[in-house]
Amino acid sequence: MNITKLKNNLSVIILCGGKGLRLRPITKDLPKPLITINNKTILENIIQYFLKYNVKNFIIPTGYKSKLIKNFIKKKFKNENIKVVYTGLNSDIISRLNKSLKFSKEHFIICYGDTLVNINLNKYLNFFLKKKNKITIASYQLKSNFGILDIKKNQKVTSFREKPKLDIWFNVGYFIFSLKNFLNFKKFKKFEYLIKFLARKKLMRAYKHRGSHITVNTIEELVKAKKQIKKFNLNGKK
Repeated sequence: MNITKLKNNLSVIILCGGKGLRLRPITKDLPKPLITINNKTILENIIQYFLKYNVKNFIIPTGYKSKLIKNFIKKKFKNENIKVVYTGLNSDIISRLNKSLKFSKEHFIICYGDTLVNINLNKYLNFFLKKKNKITIASYQLKSNFGILDIKKNQKVTSFREKPKLDIWFNVGYFIFSLKNFLNFKKFKKFEYLIKFLARKKLMRAYKHRGSHITVNTIEELVKAKKQIKKFNLNGKK
């Protein structure tokens, strides 16, 4: 399979069901994916990013404030192939996925509805294609918020690094599954359990993204995101 064929057989599942409790009071009347960052919603940013790469099939599993998301999609993207699926108010991700997959194509990408990542999608899809039946996950390098000390015997400090990047990589989503493979994992009750299983069985590969990343979980992160977005390039050139 080449990258063009993969794109034609690819659905993007954007998870938009959470309540966003850490962003109260903003999310009291608004679902987190519809929060605006410099006049554009997070959800709009995500969809437009994929459209630029000619990926055109979307599934949006919702829960909290589902009608607002459905109305937004109908108004903003009425000519696009976007299916909004209500998947319950308190459902786990795995349940939301299982209810969405009847609309999915042969392969699908799972994205978080509160996260922007400017991955070069062509490079990432080629990474997926290199090994058959391997599930992929996008990762980002953790940067410390503190100065790090190296301490040896007798409590001697041998080096100091101010807020360095650590050799720790965290999950930013963009999971790629084949539909056929995912159906083998229906027994799992939580998405977290599935990811732990895939890691333990060495069935998953990580793509190390070195560009930009924005996640909005808290008021503090939202304030930071509004500054970051000015320099953020969603064309995935990094």
